[in-house]
Amino acid sequence: MESLFVVQYCWLIPLLPLLGAAASGFFGARWLRGQSHWPIWITVGASAVLSFMLLVGMWRHMPHESYELPKAGQAATPLSAEQWKAVTLSASRPLFTWIEAGGFRAAAGFFIDPLTAVMLCVVTGIGFLICVYAKGYMAGDRGYFRFFAYLGLFVFMMTMLVMGENFLMLYLGWEGVGLCSYLLIGHYYQKPSAREAAKKAFLVNRVGDFGFGLGIMLIFVTFGTISYFGDGVGTATGVLERVGVGVNPAYLAWIPFLLLLGACGKSAQFPLHVWLPDAMEGPTPVSALIHAATMVTAGVYMIVRCGTLFVGNAAAMWTVAAIGTFTALLAATIALRQFDLKKVFAYSTISQLGFMFAAAGVFAPVAAIFHLVTHAFFKALLFLSSGVVMHAMLGHLDMRKMSGLKRLLPWTNWLMLIGCAALAGFPALSGFFSKDEIIVAAWHRSVLVGMLLLFTAFLTAYYTFRLYFRVFQGPQAVPDAPAEDHHGPHGGHDEHDGHEHEAHARPHRHERVIMILPLVVLALGAVLAGYLDWPHYDGRRLSLGHFLQKSPSVLGAYQMASSTDLTIAPPQFGLPEHDDPRIQERMHALHWTMMAASMFVAGLGIYLAYLLHLKYRERGEALAGRYPRLVRVLEAKYWLDEIYQNGIVEPLRACGRAFFWLDRVLIDGLVTATGFVPQLAGFTLKLTTQRGSLQGYALLMVLGIVVILLILFI
Repeated sequence: MESLFVVQYCWLIPLLPLLGAAASGFFGARWLRGQSHWPIWITVGASAVLSFMLLVGMWRHMPHESYELPKAGQAATPLSAEQWKAVTLSASRPLFTWIEAGGFRAAAGFFIDPLTAVMLCVVTGIGFLICVYAKGYMAGDRGYFRFFAYLGLFVFMMTMLVMGENFLMLYLGWEGVGLCSYLLIGHYYQKPSAREAAKKAFLVNRVGDFGFGLGIMLIFVTFGTISYFGDGVGTATGVLERVGVGVNPAYLAWIPFLLLLGACGKSAQFPLHVWLPDAMEGPTPVSALIHAATMVTAGVYMIVRCGTLFVGNAAAMWTVAAIGTFTALLAATIALRQFDLKKVFAYSTISQLGFMFAAAGVFAPVAAIFHLVTHAFFKALLFLSSGVVMHAMLGHLDMRKMSGLKRLLPWTNWLMLIGCAALAGFPALSGFFSKDEIIVAAWHRSVLVGMLLLFTAFLTAYYTFRLYFRVFQGPQAVPDAPAEDHHGPHGGHDEHDGHEHEAHARPHRHERVIMILPLVVLALGAVLAGYLDWPHYDGRRLSLGHFLQKSPSVLGAYQMASSTDLTIAPPQFGLPEHDDPRIQERMHALHWTMMAASMFVAGLGIYLAYLLHLKYRERGEALAGRYPRLVRVLEAKYWLDEIYQNGIVEPLRACGRAFFWLDRVLIDGLVTATGFVPQLAGFTLKLTTQRGSLQGYALLMVLGIVVILLILFI
């Protein structure tokens, strides 16, 4: 595989978006202006092509040998270096050593394996479609060139995060996407709400990243290296192959929890999830790129990549599963009473990320990555469709102010329906397959976790179609005036200027070709991506799971997990089933049962939304009025923001004010007092000696000379 052109020149994948960002940033303001999207289109598009070439090339060069499963009731035996190379698929591309001091060595290099290839295709492929859409959405914006420069920089940082061969490169990409998130969320910096949202995202992520940084430091202290696989897979010189081999178990017990703290911040999991809904203040393409397809999935990617650090720690795995399940349910309940289109999808994103965390915590990394891929398609589709609605509704996003938009936005109506159905887990669409795999894995590991995720799937179907039925179905209603800050973001330029409400006269103009075409591609992905993990038998199993199990991270995690827990299901790591027919029969029965249950809860949620928000809309509103306390709790989002504000932010501010007072009064007072004595002496001398009398100056000079002579001769 090392001989593949795209592997040899894989450094072009991150470099090209960086060059595009530099071109848009340096030349956009003066020369490119409204054409600043071209450098990003070309470079991100080229990176996407290279990423897909890498994926196809790796698929064609997959090893023919397969990992031999241990017999039922037997633990897995470690693989030798030759066996690792025979059954896995990976390549290392070291570039240069940029830090080497005191035993610490960090190389700038890339590690390519199936997990890397899949993530690159998601980042660059979905990212390119969003960049194309952004051209139509951001037309006329005063910061047009700046926006596209940040997009290119973000794609560069995310590819570095995914491709890095060690924890330091992972951390640099990790911090880089955090910086780009701050810049893009605060793009409309004239709006106070956008500035506050950007600061909130930055500061909340700092909490998680502090723990993440400590985890990386502890990794170096424990293993003496920060490289994933050191000199190569099978050499046992990297962190992920030396877990439990001659290392301090006390240190090893803390590492996954510190890494998890960083993942909770970046992937918006409880208790660090509060930044993501406010981040919707940024432009809609930012919401789709950062908070649906790429940045927030970094935590899921990191946990799967570092699987061997987690699976050997039962407490850490249960913590990951518990946080993911609780976050999924918490965010789903909050989404029930949100009325802003983008915030409904923001809480949905938090909930779906909870599903991915739960999958990783119940030893189902393939299901986590599978749902990551399908979610990228349908959630980007939903966010971008919301942007079309926002354009047509003069900046309004409150679903209580609009209804029956299927007549005004026919294309968006169908595209939004596909995205909502995929998110709700409608049968045969992508979300149905990936969510079903997670629920099956959760039920196999813990019935309680499986039941909670199944109930969350019901809530997801309900709140998703609550939005669709209220916005696109029913009697037609549109806002009469632009939103209060509709003109602000575009710096005075707005396509509606001079047209009272042109959406009534020419509704289809909002569905520009440049904005609809990416949505069509995403809709196809929302429909078809679920079949990526569909098993086909023609001599070998061709599926996403079969491809991912060739990753040393996934296979190594299975080896470690199965050596300590014999209930681990190999298919959840992309491996074939056990030979034991009883185990196969039990897993097949569970899978079909959960599939039927998923179909039932999805249909029930959609039907309930139809009754309460379309057929009997007035009754649905009256029903909410019967439970004012519950409604108030959900609309207040459990007062988590207020709790953080009053319990953490305000005490810290009070502490800061106290330290400021101590600095000004005590510290500055001591410094002032120390300098007061010479100041007083100087002031006294000034009054007694510097009086402006030349005779007095001459007399003092003579007296001084006399004193000096007396000292010398006596």
